[in-house]
Amino acid sequence: MNTRAKLSELEYEIWRELVHNRCGIYFTPSRRYFLESRLWERMQVLSLNSYSEYYHYVLYNLHGDREWGQLLDLLLNNESSFFRHTPSFTALVEHILPSLLRTKRRHGVNMLSMWSAGCANGQEAYSLAMAFHETAVPDEARLWQAKVWGTDISRRSLQKAKNGRYKPYDIRNMPAHYLQTYMGLAENGRPSGNSRRNIYKVNDSIRQMTQFAKLNLMEPNDYWISEQDVIFCQNVLIYFQLKDREALVKRLCSRLSPGGYLFLAPAEMVGLKIPGIQPVKLEESLIYQRVGK
Repeated sequence: MNTRAKLSELEYEIWRELVHNRCGIYFTPSRRYFLESRLWERMQVLSLNSYSEYYHYVLYNLHGDREWGQLLDLLLNNESSFFRHTPSFTALVEHILPSLLRTKRRHGVNMLSMWSAGCANGQEAYSLAMAFHETAVPDEARLWQAKVWGTDISRRSLQKAKNGRYKPYDIRNMPAHYLQTYMGLAENGRPSGNSRRNIYKVNDSIRQMTQFAKLNLMEPNDYWISEQDVIFCQNVLIYFQLKDREALVKRLCSRLSPGGYLFLAPAEMVGLKIPGIQPVKLEESLIYQRVGK
């Protein structure tokens, strides 16, 4: 393998601008080395030795769009887990979903829609589906038209999500009850002397109410999704500049149904002020509700 070339200041700036413009991810100077290493990894696959040549390839080559997808998968951190932020899911199961379901029953409505915005490999979306089944009365769950959307910009991550198969490390945060109720061993993951080789799959009842599709959160014209009762967008905003975070959250709020709830990671957004949106005070969680019509 060739010795990695250094990313010049000009090349760093044009690549940083391209990535930011296309998906909103902003590379600070401290992450310059990471950007350089990921670019070089793809350049070696294509037998390119110049960052400028690779830039031209991504923009103008016939296969540039496909290559951009390959690069994007390397730039994104698709690390996730089931029930990643425990306080948020506790709030969802114990307070938010019971309130939503009571209100809908009172109005004769049996439809519920939730959205994992930036779902990575699907764990968050499936966690939302499991939370619904935990909250709805078992005999009534089948009467609800409940839907969970999982969207991401990475096609590779979306394919993993659709497969619904996970290694033991992926389910490390899942409570034992959820694991026993909503997961099973895949056919090629029968118990063995080494449990770390097991592969777990999401049960059909959960997969049937969950759908995955591509969506770029930083592209306003890409918001094809309808109004949602619950939106989770956690551990996504950290990759964006403050002004981009605010714009993104406003777009998410515009997709909330009246009375709907937006869950953010507590450290990602402070002092949010949007007309018609109010904070919900639940311990260790950052939740906003759309009020009014």
